[in-house]
This record gives sequence, C-alpha cells and structure tokens, in this order.
Amino acid sequence: MTGPARAGAGPGPEPRAPARALLRPGALVSRRWGRAVLGALGAGGAVLVLELLARGGAVDDDALPPATSVLARAAGMAVDDGFLGHLGTTVSAWLGGLALAVALAVPAGLLLGSLPWLDRASLAVVELARPVPSVALIPLAILVFAEPVRVERSLVCYAALWPILLNTLYGLRDVDPVAKETLRAFGFGPPAVLVRVSLPSAGPFVLTGVRIAASVGLIVAVSAELRAGGDSGLGVYLLQTQSGGGRPDLMVAGAVWAGALGMAANAVLVGAGRLAFPHSARAAAGRSG
Repeated sequence: MTGPARAGAGPGPEPRAPARALLRPGALVSRRWGRAVLGALGAGGAVLVLELLARGGAVDDDALPPATSVLARAAGMAVDDGFLGHLGTTVSAWLGGLALAVALAVPAGLLLGSLPWLDRASLAVVELARPVPSVALIPLAILVFAEPVRVERSLVCYAALWPILLNTLYGLRDVDPVAKETLRAFGFGPPAVLVRVSLPSAGPFVLTGVRIAASVGLIVAVSAELRAGGDSGLGVYLLQTQSGGGRPDLMVAGAVWAGALGMAANAVLVGAGRLAFPHSARAAAGRSG
C-alpha cells in the first residue's frame, strides 16, 4: 500500500517547464515575429491617423502634407542622386564619429573600471563634461576644425562618447566578483581576468551603450548640419527644402529617411548583440515574457 505523498514530493521540473520553453530558439523566433507584426500594425496605424488628419482638414496641408504623399516622396528619393549625395555625407560623418567614440570610450572605460583610484580621480571631470550639449560646442568645433565634415564628426564623437563610456563602467561593476577571484586563485593575472571574465560580462552593456550612442550621434549629425551649414548633408538638404517658398513634403520625407537610418542602425546592433551574446539575449527574452 502506498503511503501518503510527502510535502514537496512530485515531479520537480514541471513548474519550470514554461520558463524553459520561453528560452527555446523556436519560441524566441515566434516572439520576434509577433513583435514585428505588432510594430508594423502600430506604424500602419500612425500613417493612417496622419493621413486622415491631413485629408480631413484638421491640419493644414502646407504645414503637414498627407502621409501617403510624404512616403511617396521618400521612396522617390531612393533614386535621386542629389539626395543620396546628401545622405552619404551624413552617414559618413555619423559612422566615422561613432567609430571614433567606440575606439576612445571602450578602452577608457576598461581602464577606469579596472583602476578604482583613477575612476574616482576622473569622476569630477566626467560629470562636468558629460552634460555639455554637443550643439553648444559648434562654434568651438568650427574654430578648431576648418572642414564641415570634421566639425560634424567631432561633435558626433563627443556626444556618442558618454553613453559608451558610462555603460562600459556599469558593465565592469556588474561583473561577478566570485568569477574574478576564482581566476586569480588559479594564478591568472589582471589581463587574463579582464579578457576571460570582465569583457564577456560587460559586452552586452557596451553594446547597449553603442546603440544609445548611435541614436544620439545621428541627432547631433543632422543638428550640426542645420546649425553649422556646409555644402552637403541631410541637414543641409532640409534647409534647402525650405528655400524658395518651402517644400514641406520634401522636408518631412527627409526626416523620414533620418528615422529610417536610426531604425536600421538599431536593428543591425540588436542582431549583432544576439550573435555575439546569445545567452544574454535569451535571458532578456525570458524575463520579458
């Protein structure tokens, strides 16, 4: 005769089965498709609302053209050599400044995060320089750099530097101290601990900082072109659309292209993060579920 079941007895893994199912590759793919469909529905709804506002007379057509007209103009720009030249100038300065910021901020963050006394010594300088708006430095950048592209690249680098630096520091502070002490106990020196433990653990934080910096850098690039001028660039193109009576449809279409650039950069970095840090991506997906 079987006795009464003990408290806590029974199949243990079953309550955690749904959580593990969320981390399976098939479940993650289906969730991504679901988010993509919802995002497409949201974008379509926003286009529909803007179209109805313009067509219904709630907004003046001269101030905000219908969404379908703007999208048609934006599609036509894809084969416009003049616009593509402006776009290429902005992308070149944006990516160049972002790459320079990564090359400066990541080593600086690793150095400050590995040497606490240096981190404390530089804290005042970082907190003083970080809140300074990049646009406020345009006159100084014009004096230092003669070429408009170099002015733009330097401002993008300055704006993108801080999110990457701070996220690198946060990532190093989040490293498991037990793992670091274990490697030290086995005779590994500081460089080996940095490469084997600190960098892999801080990698997702650094990539998050790059994603934030990419968006900030694009905003600064277009703003610098609007304020500092130049011969080419997306900001210069937006200024040209307002000359001679103004073309709001072209101006808004140019802004749509700027948003598309930001979305493309974010998608590329998210994909790179999933490839480089698959365990972190799956854990994040499990927590969000």
